[in-house]
Amino acid sequence: MSLQWISIILGVLATAGGLVGIIKPDLIKRFSELFPRSVIPAWILTALCCWLGAKEALGMNMGFLDAYKKFIYLLSPVVFIVSVVYMKELLAPRALGGFLLLIAVPIVRTASMSGSPLFQILVAVVYIWVIYGIVLLMSPWYFRKCYAPFVEKEGLFQVAAYTKTAMGILFIALGLFVY
Repeated sequence: MSLQWISIILGVLATAGGLVGIIKPDLIKRFSELFPRSVIPAWILTALCCWLGAKEALGMNMGFLDAYKKFIYLLSPVVFIVSVVYMKELLAPRALGGFLLLIAVPIVRTASMSGSPLFQILVAVVYIWVIYGIVLLMSPWYFRKCYAPFVEKEGLFQVAAYTKTAMGILFIALGLFVY
């Protein structure tokens, strides 16, 4: 996938999320309250993490372990099943943290290889994701702690929704006119 399409997709997702926050703030607030203990998003994000992890493992040089790469196709579903069955602390924020870490790899790789002007804007946002992903992976309870001020203060919530919409429009514009 090209940097142009990555930027457009991220822009559309951010714009849609920001507009939902502007038009239906109660929906976002309710989602942020239910998300930390939700099982279905945790399983979906864990499945995406297993898929992205397997994809990255297949693409990397493992030296003498390259002969065993064929087993990644078997290991990935096993890791998913074991994670959802035996991991008592498989919380949606923790799975989100893992997803943010894993999705950053192909985006930063594509951006750095693109040679496009201003690719650093997208990379900077992705590095913020990485920091947030590490925090969520290590301490999933920070999800509530980070979102509490936005849910409790209406003015701050509106600023965040408008900022997210503006960032989405910026990413779409970057994708259409720069990358």
